[in-house]
Amino acid sequence: MLEARRLQIFSAVAERGSFTAAAEALFMTHSAVSQQMALLERQLGVTLMIRGPRGIELTDSGRILAERSTGLLGTIANIEQEMADLKAQQSFVRLGAFPTAGADLIPRVVRTYQERYPDTKIVLRSAHASDMPANLRDGSIHLGLAWDYDFDPRSVPADIEWIHLADDPLCVLVPVDHPVAGESEVELRELAGESWVVRSHRPPYDEAFTTLCRLAGFEADIGFATEDYLSAQGLVAAGVGISAAPRLALVALRPDVVAVNIAGPAPRRRIAAVRLLNASHPPAAQQMLDVLRAATTPEETP
Repeated sequence: MLEARRLQIFSAVAERGSFTAAAEALFMTHSAVSQQMALLERQLGVTLMIRGPRGIELTDSGRILAERSTGLLGTIANIEQEMADLKAQQSFVRLGAFPTAGADLIPRVVRTYQERYPDTKIVLRSAHASDMPANLRDGSIHLGLAWDYDFDPRSVPADIEWIHLADDPLCVLVPVDHPVAGESEVELRELAGESWVVRSHRPPYDEAFTTLCRLAGFEADIGFATEDYLSAQGLVAAGVGISAAPRLALVALRPDVVAVNIAGPAPRRRIAAVRLLNASHPPAAQQMLDVLRAATTPEETP
């Protein structure tokens, strides 16, 4: 019978592409990982991977096992988490969210959820979209709140469901004395000669702003990269450069900075909920998804 721990080691090797990387992630020695993989191949009677100087390459059998193992290990992890919740005699919903959602969206969601379901405890976890598939599979979150750009869609693993919630348009941030500060909108290419302050992102969006400007027809002059949108506002106010930011990240807009809409079909950050595909979701997770949908649906004006 296949052992879950051995499958977990194999999945780590398959995902990271080497025994060394898998060993580091699992706090094991390289030789222990190698030994477990040899035992697994002997048990199944097939070759799962081809060893090379730069890592491993999965065989057809290895790719099939990696695909099946991902879903199976996720199910096991979720069962373990559900049993722990039952032992605690408390209903939980675990939500992972990207950091800037904490400025406005998450507080609204938490407040609404607690009003509707006061007996369910919300466990929040700050997580990047690239980490959420692993978080969903190991049961540390039931649901994730992620984003991508419409001009550069994110690649989503086959076992992850991507549920679009809302579009969050980008706008340009300029000092109050900037020539376009009084405009209702501006063409992005009109700002081609400006120096830009950009928010640094993890891959695959570390070059997203450069891509955005190229699509608009110019090469961006990036003068400074910062870790968050609040510090970007401060640098814009100080005259270091102008910047671009999604609307949801501008709840606390400085009085000496103006947000100007981008004309035409403005580039958008797309907000989505993510969860395991074809999995059994606890009622609290479905309730959270309903609250997220309501919180991101624009209100109709009379």
